[in-house]
Amino acid sequence: MGGLVSCSPPTTLPAPLLPKFTPTVITAPTPHAPQQPALTATSGPCPPRRAAPTPTLPAEFSAYGEALRGYLADGGDPAQLPAILGGWQALPPNGAVMTQADVTGDGVVDMAVSLINPTLAPPDSEAALILYTCQEGTVHTRYTYHPGEWFSLNLIGARDLTADGIAELVFSETTCGAHTCWDTLHVWAWNNADFVERMGTDFMSPYATFYLEAEQIAVSSFGIGSVGAGPQRPLTTTLAWNGQVITVTGAAIGPAVYRYHAFRDGDEALFSGNDARATQAYHQVLTDNELLAWDAFLSREEERLWFNALAHWRLLVQATRAGDADTAQIHHTQLINDFPPGQAGSPVTTLAQRFQASFEENQNMAYACQAALDAPETQTVLDFLNSFGYANPVYERDDLCPFAIP
Repeated sequence: MGGLVSCSPPTTLPAPLLPKFTPTVITAPTPHAPQQPALTATSGPCPPRRAAPTPTLPAEFSAYGEALRGYLADGGDPAQLPAILGGWQALPPNGAVMTQADVTGDGVVDMAVSLINPTLAPPDSEAALILYTCQEGTVHTRYTYHPGEWFSLNLIGARDLTADGIAELVFSETTCGAHTCWDTLHVWAWNNADFVERMGTDFMSPYATFYLEAEQIAVSSFGIGSVGAGPQRPLTTTLAWNGQVITVTGAAIGPAVYRYHAFRDGDEALFSGNDARATQAYHQVLTDNELLAWDAFLSREEERLWFNALAHWRLLVQATRAGDADTAQIHHTQLINDFPPGQAGSPVTTLAQRFQASFEENQNMAYACQAALDAPETQTVLDFLNSFGYANPVYERDDLCPFAIP
C-alpha cells in the first residue's frame, strides 16, 4: 500500500501472557522477554492492513467515495482499488486509477483516486477525483472534485513540479464534441485548506496523452478528430514551472507522414530562408513513395501529381533565385513534359511558363514572380493547397511565389 500503510507493524505480535486463575490463589505469569505494544488506532496515522471485505456496490454514485474510504479505513489494500472499481464498472477510460504522494505537505502519503459513474452511457458522463489521507489510525476523505456534467477526468499523477518540496496533483478534464475530445490540463497545489491552480493559462489539446517526466509534463497529440480538420501530424508539447506558473516550454512536431506535410516542411523552410532544408523537403515530396495521400477530394494519384508539380515549381524558383539556370531549366522542362494541359497539376505548369518567360526577358526575380501570380490559374493552385482542412495553414496568393514585388 505504499506510504499509506507504512505504519503497519512489521511482525505479528504474540498474544500477551495472562495470569492463571484458580479458586484459591493467583499465580504470577511466567516471565517473558519485553514486547513492543500492539499497534492501536491512535499510535499512527494509517490503519494496519488486513484482509478487509470487498465493499458492495453502492446504489448511488455519490456514495462510491465513502464506500472506498470505508474499505481503506478497515485496512483494505489500495492495490485492490482498480479491481474493485472494475467490478463496479467504474474505471476511468483514460489515465491512472490512483496515485500516491504527499500532496498536502503534512508528511503523510495521500491517495488520489479517479472513478466514473457506470450508470451513464456516452455522451452523458460523470466523474470524481477523491483525495484520501490518513489521520489517527484511520482514513479520511480530504477532498472530492466533480468536474460537472459532460466532463470526464484523466488522473495523470502527482509530482513536485514547483520545487517547493510538495507534490502537485496533475490531471486533465476531458470534454467531447461531435468529432473531437479536448483535454484541459490542471496542476493543483494544496494551500492548507483548498487546491489552487498552478497552470498559468488554459492548456487544451485534442486526444492528448500525458506523461510526467522529471520536473515537466509532456503532452502528445495526434490532432483534431474531424475529417474537416485535414491531415495532421503528431505534436509533443512540454510544460514546466517558470518560477511563477506552469507554462509551455517547448513543442516538437513528428516527422511528415503525409505528402502534404512534406511539402509544408519545404515551404516553412523556404519562407524562413533555409534553402538547403527546403530543397531536401521538396525532393522528399518527389521521391518518397512511403508518404501518404490525404485522399479526401482527389484520388491518391491526382494528389501525388499535384504535389510533384508544386515541388518542381518550388525547385525551379529556388534555382532561379540562386542563379542556377541549368537546374531551373531541368525543372521547367519536367513540368512541361509531365504536366501538360488536362493533367492533374497542369495549372502549376502555366505559372512556371509565365515565370520563366519573364525572367528570360528581364532577368528580374520579382518581375518573374509577379508574372506568375497574375495568371488566372493561380486561384486553381490556391484551391488545391487550401483543400487540406481547417487545422492546416491557409495559403495566400503571394505565398505561391514569395519573391514578387512588395
